[in-house]
Amino acid sequence: MKNLLIRACALITTLAVAVLGAAACSGEQESTAACGTVIDTTGFAEIAKSEELIKQQLPGFLGKCGWVAYAAITGSSVGSSCQQQSLALQGGNNDNELVRKKVREELIGQAGERARGLLTCNDGSSGSDVLGGLQMIADRLDDAPDGAGGQRRIIVFSDLMNNKGINFKSCDFGEPTARSGVVDKLKSGGRIPDLGGVAVTVYGFNLLEERRPECVPPLKELWKAIFAAAGVDESNLRIL
Repeated sequence: MKNLLIRACALITTLAVAVLGAAACSGEQESTAACGTVIDTTGFAEIAKSEELIKQQLPGFLGKCGWVAYAAITGSSVGSSCQQQSLALQGGNNDNELVRKKVREELIGQAGERARGLLTCNDGSSGSDVLGGLQMIADRLDDAPDGAGGQRRIIVFSDLMNNKGINFKSCDFGEPTARSGVVDKLKSGGRIPDLGGVAVTVYGFNLLEERRPECVPPLKELWKAIFAAAGVDESNLRIL
């Protein structure tokens, strides 16, 4: 009887270690992903709900990242003075799991502060170059450290109302031919970023419903076409 109890305890211990080990491996894989955060500093930043969206949605996103880069949407996104340094979000090599967790929480807090800092940045330019902001974050993801693994992710806080290069203000993109014409023009001008294999989530687009409700359906379809041309799979795209 005693031997049976010993073997049972050993089996339980082995199973527990296996489960914990699998969970640790899963968590490690998630926390090494290279991520990008794009903040719209233009008219979107003046909307009262914009900062609240960042506070609500960014921490959960960063929890799946091991490294994060930043880009700002301004009137001149490429080369804008509105910048933030990329940040590694790993908890370090400390053997104490609680210490690693605490370090990681502090780093995620710092990452959130950097994003909110971009929201109030003003580089003096006018307009809204959303496409330029996406190009910048695509370039910065290419600079991710070699150890970054897992699927690359981007979170964008913007209403996506681009008016530089091509002005989306008319929202006249209900017909497929109109959308394909815009995409072709962007391609020929080298304005489509390379986001192949990247998961993209946009928060703030639906705030247009309050100001330009007629724009929401056609503009959403246009951006779906643009992201598809950029290499983003439909299953990896959320525009909210």
